Amino acid sequence: MAKSKNAKKRQQAQRKQQAEHRQAHNVAKSRERDAHRQHLPKTGTKADDDYLLHRSREDLVDFGLTKVRGGWVNIAIAVVVVLALLGLILFFVVY
Repeated sequence: MAKSKNAKKRQQAQRKQQAEHRQAHNVAKSRERDAHRQHLPKTGTKADDDYLLHRSREDLVDFGLTKVRGGWVNIAIAVVVVLALLGLILFFVVY
């Protein structure tokens, strides 16, 4: 069954619109990725040495540490730990 000229034109227009949408979407995604990148100094320069020294010190300080958050959850955990320790101390003192 042969398609009419109008049907072919509609199909071509639809394909063109989909291709433009994909291209715009890919451009937006690449901008998002590029926005988080940081310029690095050229290798072997004083700026590079300073950058590496700074990053290595950050890595040593931040290794394995998480940011401490305040709030009722931390207070509740602290209370439970203190009560557990008091319970253990009283258990060993009584028996």
